[in-house]
Amino acid sequence: MNKHKAFGFGLVAVCASVCSASFAQSLTEQYPVSEHIQLSDGTLVSMPFHVSGNLTTAFLSIINTKQSAKFIANKAFEPIEIECDGKGTNQSIGVLYFQDITSSPVGAYAETVNTIAVKRKSAPELELPCLPVYASNQEKMSYLLAAQQIMAQANSVNMQQNLPSDYAMYNQDLELNNPSAIRAGIEIWGYPKSLADFSYRISEHYVDLQVTNIPDYTPVIELSYLRKVGMQTPLYSVGDNVLPQRFQPSSDKHAQLPGILSSESGWVQPFIGYFWAGHSSSKTAKALRKTEFYPVAVVEYTQVKGTALPLYTK
Repeated sequence: MNKHKAFGFGLVAVCASVCSASFAQSLTEQYPVSEHIQLSDGTLVSMPFHVSGNLTTAFLSIINTKQSAKFIANKAFEPIEIECDGKGTNQSIGVLYFQDITSSPVGAYAETVNTIAVKRKSAPELELPCLPVYASNQEKMSYLLAAQQIMAQANSVNMQQNLPSDYAMYNQDLELNNPSAIRAGIEIWGYPKSLADFSYRISEHYVDLQVTNIPDYTPVIELSYLRKVGMQTPLYSVGDNVLPQRFQPSSDKHAQLPGILSSESGWVQPFIGYFWAGHSSSKTAKALRKTEFYPVAVVEYTQVKGTALPLYTK
């Protein structure tokens, strides 16, 4: 059975590349709860952090490199830039996630996660092929899916040794509708999370989503996309989430954590729909506007299971 694997993920970042994996053992069996962390309000959160949900969708885009660099608050990383003939093209890779989580240690929540593909500054340049500036959306989709495989392969040695990845997704901003999930994300890992209002509908053939900022209720994101128009396949995502250094909760930890997301019925397809980054002052809306984010591909997980692990120890 073919599976898909990625380096970034659903609790945080996810995209597709081919690998071999097994659903035989559940994530809760592979990563049993080993501790409980007490939050500042007294809530006990079980770790590793296991979630399940109706849907996790990754929207893939080619974005502006110079602008994306302005949104990376981690001095160890920089955007991965696409080069042609040894010269930068001012093109990078962005992925926006939408999740409808139905069960977690802090309850149900919806969230968006805006991410940017990054490399550790000390790591070699990633050997990506050239992508013409005026490539078609179909060419961009094929390129983005292939790039995920290249990144996963480049990280394979580090992953086998349980070391932080050199090529990963940087979590620029997360919008959620659950204050407890926000508190857990900030206090346990250092995620840049903030409160937003979500209105969404997941039907058989469409997903519609509107996210508005709180407290002013200005638009952050509006989108709608057609489902089930591509390739249906099981999906399995394994990768690292790079976080802002300034939010790091512990000085003896890397601002980076591994996570896993799986679905026995997912879709890989072109983006067919409507997308608008609103005029909100939220960090997500600002980044999407400035980096010229517009999705060309969709990787959709249905009936998802996911696990967020502790930060890497230095």
